[in-house]
Amino acid sequence: MANSLSDCFRPRMHEPIGDAMPYSCVVDSDHMLRVRVQDLRPPMRLARPVAMPNNPTRYLVQRDVVVTDALKRRMAEIGVEEVWIRCEELAFLEDVIDPELGERQKEIYGNIRRNFERLSRVADAKLEFESFRSSLSNLFDYLRATPTGFLFLDKVQIFDDYLLTHSTNVSYLSLLLGMKLDWYLIKERPSLTPIRAKEVVSLGLGCLLHDIGKLRIPKGILDKPSRLTAEEMEVIRQHPSIGYKMVHGSIPTASAQVVLNHHQRWDGKGYPGPTPMNGETPPPLAGDKIHIFARIATICDVFDAATSKRVYSDAKPSVQVLSEMLKYNVGCFDPVVQQAFYEIVPPFPIGTLVTLTNGFRAAVVDYDPIHPCQPKVKPIQYPDGEACRYPDNREIDLSKGVGLQIHFQGEVDVRPFLFDRIPMAPEKSTLGHHSLISSSVRA
Repeated sequence: MANSLSDCFRPRMHEPIGDAMPYSCVVDSDHMLRVRVQDLRPPMRLARPVAMPNNPTRYLVQRDVVVTDALKRRMAEIGVEEVWIRCEELAFLEDVIDPELGERQKEIYGNIRRNFERLSRVADAKLEFESFRSSLSNLFDYLRATPTGFLFLDKVQIFDDYLLTHSTNVSYLSLLLGMKLDWYLIKERPSLTPIRAKEVVSLGLGCLLHDIGKLRIPKGILDKPSRLTAEEMEVIRQHPSIGYKMVHGSIPTASAQVVLNHHQRWDGKGYPGPTPMNGETPPPLAGDKIHIFARIATICDVFDAATSKRVYSDAKPSVQVLSEMLKYNVGCFDPVVQQAFYEIVPPFPIGTLVTLTNGFRAAVVDYDPIHPCQPKVKPIQYPDGEACRYPDNREIDLSKGVGLQIHFQGEVDVRPFLFDRIPMAPEKSTLGHHSLISSSVRA
């Protein structure tokens, strides 16, 4: 029996058979837990390779490597924030968390990195749009064929370039959301056949390129760690129009609408504003006048920006961002899209290590959108640091009135951000009346 949390992650040792060497390690790929780098303790063992942040095709270390203090310091230095480690208590998670998802994400990241770097060097360089579509099609086929492909599981963990990582994550989120909303895509695109209306690769393409206009914004503004001036903000707000000019005519019209209108808001308070015609300014773009692809992109963009580390802000836990989106972004999102988003994005992603109000550390093992902040958890560690023993390590459904809730995720007290239910769209969605703030102005 394991005596400490670190012991929980030791390889299982077997008695020698015949002349076999004693203490031979049996590698079991089923035992996985998501752990922040600062929480790693030797001799935990990696369950997945750790990619180099500046090149996702190369790895710092392979899986099954035992964590040392030196490796922990190195991962922190290069910007790795979370890793997957082995834990024999969580054998069932392998059925949910497939490392192939990460490989598909990195393929997309590699494509956009290669193209954006070329575009940064050569202003009129041609983008490999077919390569983008191929990578997105591969990811879509994978998600469609995977039992848990409908649920948001993991962002791509590459940190050296926010723009590239953000574009990859927003694209992945948009595919998940588009799949969830296939019926709504058919409703909102009545001029197309149902098969064409619910095709989401073009949605993913638009989201992958949604911030391409930022390649033409001065880095000094994009990477400014302090608050932007009004003049600098106006420069930032030009990126959708700049990006649209860069891709218009080269990608499907629906994809280009994402690039142009991903900062539009359901209540009409987004940007870019309408272009005056014949001396008159038309009403702002709002509600279902915004292309459905852009409406999907908007919520994916806001969420990923707020849960990512930026030059001017630290990453926030998903539960905090989802809670603040409900509180501060009233009127920003299409209510139907917002409801679907909350159904597929868990406040506590599966595999996340949390601390309960009784002091136990536990792993999140399931998500129920009916009780979004009361997931099923599996206790891993007693408050005194020892690994949980039976029966204390049995799964707990926090929604069953057990008198417990999640207290900490990492060092963040998440109790102020727990919410009881996901937002529900009215039967006939109407425009929101106000929008308090945009939490992703620089997204």
